[in-house]
Amino acid sequence: MARRVLCLLLLVWPASAAQRRENLIYSKFDIDPGEWRYFEFPSKEKDARLSVQFEVQSPQSSSGVRIGVLAAEEFRRFRANQPNQALSASGYLKEGTLRTRLTQPGGYVVVIDNKMEGRRKYRVEMEVTLAYGPDPESLPVVYASPQKRLVLVSVSLAGFLLILALSGRALWRATRRPLRLPSY
Repeated sequence: MARRVLCLLLLVWPASAAQRRENLIYSKFDIDPGEWRYFEFPSKEKDARLSVQFEVQSPQSSSGVRIGVLAAEEFRRFRANQPNQALSASGYLKEGTLRTRLTQPGGYVVVIDNKMEGRRKYRVEMEVTLAYGPDPESLPVVYASPQKRLVLVSVSLAGFLLILALSGRALWRATRRPLRLPSY
């Protein structure tokens, strides 16, 4: 019984450390001149990573939009026109990517601000992704020693050549056998 539990834990352990990605939104939408839109979402774990990719598709001569990420409480202040603190924000850009780390679980809001434009409606394409688990960019890089690399490459090459030889031998034998046709 203990062996089965240990085997099960060994199988589950790598899956628990794997990175998980959740696409929160991928959409195109219009923002009226001088207005802003928002998108609320929950973060279920601490140290989640949020990525917001955006592009203003029309009009072509746009000054851009500003993207901000706020905690739910700060968003309440933002809506009430009170001083607030964004976790991360971009400048007014026509396109870009905003990345930020969400340190605590809870509610968050992505705000798309078009207040700089007073005349035209903007069409914005946006993709918001939330990632959990270890950050591949922060994991340490470890290289095998030259001796281990030589052994690994040699064993891999020998295995490949063995498979190639056995497959070639089987094909050679198959082509040398006489063809037997069924009799009717």
